[in-house]
Amino acid sequence: MKPLFSEADPANEVLVRLGEVSASVQHLLRDFGDEKIAARDNRAAMHRRLDEQARELSALKAELTLSRRAVEDMARTQSETVLPAVGEWRDMKTTGLRIVGVLAIGGVSVGATLAWFSDQAASLLRHWLRIG
Repeated sequence: MKPLFSEADPANEVLVRLGEVSASVQHLLRDFGDEKIAARDNRAAMHRRLDEQARELSALKAELTLSRRAVEDMARTQSETVLPAVGEWRDMKTTGLRIVGVLAIGGVSVGATLAWFSDQAASLLRHWLRIG
């Protein structure tokens, strides 16, 4: 059996080779087309993820803004209602401690006075009963 194009003219062989090149080019075009489709899909997926991140970031900013407002409201409420009550409580505590201090000093004074009077009374009673 003889080769297919052994006695063919050079023009036919050029056409065969041109067909092979054309097939290779078609194969490359299909490969590049597939790559283009894959790249387009990857870009689309990346853009979807970026859009999702942007939505999450905006939601986080909104939540942060609401949290900041809540903290500012709590601070304002504390400064308007709680701090005056705490100040009044401290004043009452200070007044109570002052009263306790006065009563303690008064109790010590009364105790010392009673001890002195009891010594004087015992001495007077001994003198009156002529003991000692």
